[in-house]
Amino acid sequence: MQENLVGISEIADMAGVTRQAVTNWRKRFDDFPKPSQTLQSGPVWNREEAELWLKQKDGRTHVISFINLKGGVGKTTTAVAVAEFLAKEHRKHVLFIDLDPQTNATINLIREEDWKKLDDEGRTLAQLFEDKVNPNQPPKFDIEKSIVRQVSTIDGGIARLELLASSIKFIELQEKLPLIATYGNYNQSPLDVLRSALLPVIDRYDFVIIDCPPSLGPVTRNGLKISTHYVIPTIPDIVSTWGVFQIVDNIERFANELGRPLKPLGIVATKVQSNDLHNRIIRDLEKGMLFKGKKTELQQPPLFKNVIKQNVDTARGADAEANLRTFNYKYKTNTDAFRGLTREILERCNALKR
Repeated sequence: MQENLVGISEIADMAGVTRQAVTNWRKRFDDFPKPSQTLQSGPVWNREEAELWLKQKDGRTHVISFINLKGGVGKTTTAVAVAEFLAKEHRKHVLFIDLDPQTNATINLIREEDWKKLDDEGRTLAQLFEDKVNPNQPPKFDIEKSIVRQVSTIDGGIARLELLASSIKFIELQEKLPLIATYGNYNQSPLDVLRSALLPVIDRYDFVIIDCPPSLGPVTRNGLKISTHYVIPTIPDIVSTWGVFQIVDNIERFANELGRPLKPLGIVATKVQSNDLHNRIIRDLEKGMLFKGKKTELQQPPLFKNVIKQNVDTARGADAEANLRTFNYKYKTNTDAFRGLTREILERCNALKR
């Protein structure tokens, strides 16, 4: 090979990543340099062009878990909307991972009959965990076959948005997951199941958005273990915000066990109504007063400026059968709020990156 030409292995060495990561970058980044030639051994690139691209490009994948211990706070709708805006308007490659057994995000993004077919064929995340619980049976889950491409009601599907679907079978599996090692998977930690499955594909994506179940059990911890950040959607009332400290405290402890930071991007006020209680709690959240009076050094995560208002039409938009093909039809009066929230998330990720 000429000195000014490099192959995938050389680019991987230059970047300090695997060959698979470089292969994934070629799919993920539109501006990845075109090969100078294609030899019998494979494509080759101009070394200077490859080096310049690597200097300019941050290939890090942002993995954001959306989490709240209370159901009904708009967590799933918020996570789906952010994923859609990232993919559609910001042209990011996004993988949506639905870890919630309720499967609401999945049914928001694909039709129920399509989900049923995935579930019957063992192409949901429940099958991934079920394989680990039953190690003596041939594994059925295949990551490539399980990723659903071009999902969403918007435009009949958004080209850069992909899905790993959930299943109600998670409900039965959750109690068995801590015992994975005792079932014969002695080298498999119950908290590494998702990470191991994603290793071949995660570098294809700019963002991975995870919809976590309303608990801090092993399924949620699988999501948190691969996360770089997390977001807490909450209704600004006393009951809904009560558990925010528990979330931050438990995730901080988990991050310490992992030996790396896992920082909150912020709190999203959802289902906001124009009443005195909501207005007062939003003011407290803006001032960072939620943890006031608690014996802790933890700081309340910052409140995002954009708030999501209570809106029955937004709830109706969380239905893949509704055939709502534009953001304005799907999210109505909350469209600009979700658009602004997505922009804030991008800004905060970039700030943390620096």
